[in-house]
Amino acid sequence: MSTSSVLAGRTAIVTGGGRGIGAATAEALTRGGAKVTVFGRTAEDLEALVRAGGAALAVAGDVAREEDVARLVEAHLRALGPCDVLVNNAGILHRGLVEELAPAQWRSQLDVNLTGAFLCARAVIPGMKVRRRGRIVNIASIAGTIGSERASAYNASKWGLIGLTKCLAEELRPHGVQCLAVSPGSVDTAMLKKTPFPPAMSPADVARVVAWCAGEAPDAMTGSNVEVFG
Repeated sequence: MSTSSVLAGRTAIVTGGGRGIGAATAEALTRGGAKVTVFGRTAEDLEALVRAGGAALAVAGDVAREEDVARLVEAHLRALGPCDVLVNNAGILHRGLVEELAPAQWRSQLDVNLTGAFLCARAVIPGMKVRRRGRIVNIASIAGTIGSERASAYNASKWGLIGLTKCLAEELRPHGVQCLAVSPGSVDTAMLKKTPFPPAMSPADVARVVAWCAGEAPDAMTGSNVEVFG
């Protein structure tokens, strides 16, 4: 998957960019020639990635906070220019049976995994529409197409994220902006260790697909959910 010719000179924001799929995606986009801002809650992880050359800018914050998202987009614009690619990767997982799951745990997963993607997309879309160019790639999951026990909130958020992807694709199609979802299976990450599932792929495997969606994927694929189940 060659992405360098398309991504060269572009800028990208990757949420949840300090580790796992997010960090691997930032590195893949950087290798392709993009200037990347990584965003997440843990400043140390983000800054370490920048020092290692995997990204150009680190901004710490919470995707579920509208003011943090506004600060992210402003910092990215000031340092790197308008956002050409947004990768909504930030996500959290609290496992538990429905009757045992605290409402606060339900809300936090929807807030980060789904509302966070909405807030970030909402912040970059106006500029993309003006330039008639842009890609939004939402990191969904196999959990967005199936049911599984002890993961009701997480699965609901990923089902919702795929739905948001398809709605954004239709809204943005007339403006030259594309939106795709990437749905991995079991990826070797810290989050997976909270589940009973064994890893079937690495973050770098998923990152190659995300980078392709951000660059080489044809415009006609907008609205697609690209499954990477291993």
